[in-house]
Order: sequence, then structure tokens, then C-alpha cells
Amino acid sequence: MYKYVYDGEIHTARDFLEARLQTGFRLPHPFHSFSHYLVRIWLWDIEDEDYTIETLSEPGHQTFNNYVDALECFNTLMKELPGQILGDCKLELVHYHLGEVYPIESTSVRSPVFSGGC
Repeated sequence: MYKYVYDGEIHTARDFLEARLQTGFRLPHPFHSFSHYLVRIWLWDIEDEDYTIETLSEPGHQTFNNYVDALECFNTLMKELPGQILGDCKLELVHYHLGEVYPIESTSVRSPVFSGGC
């Protein structure tokens, strides 16, 4: 089960493709569907005891056709996100290639004042 946050509400779907249809989430143009980079933000799920709720609203789930732009976004979010969240979350940079997800970088991002939720 894929869990995601969209417009401030938590939803479920079979996978990202179904979530995309449910939300009307659009991929950028031009977009290389067979090989691209994602900067993802994951929220903590108390039931799963892990970061398993993906943020589909901005600034989460940003898609890039090249590594340099994706890395710049990842580094910018690593600096700016702590001041924008109330708890902690996981920031992830991955390469999606031919249907497989390859992790590149991942870090936990924490608010300067932890209050229990992202």
C-alpha cells in the first residue's frame, strides 16, 4: 500500500501511478519516463514505524531529467526544509531508471524545535 500526503491530507493507493491518477499529479515536460531523478520527502508513519508517507505536494516529489538539477534541489531543501517543518521527515534523492529505483542520497531533516510531526 502506497501512502501519500496531498494538499495536507493523507491518502492511500496501490502505487504511485494510482496516486497520480487520484490527484491529477502531472509530470513536467519534457519528461524522460525511462530515466529521471526524484527528490522525495517522506513523513513518519506511526503504524509502520518508518518514513512511509510520501509528500506529493510541493516541495515533495520533484522530478528532474538530469542529476545536477536534482542534486541542487536536494541540497537546497536540506538547508531550507528545517525552518519550514514542525517535526522531522526524510529527504531522499533517487534515480529512476527502466522501472527500478536506485537510492543516491538520503537524510533525516529535523525542525530546530521538534514538535512531533512533519
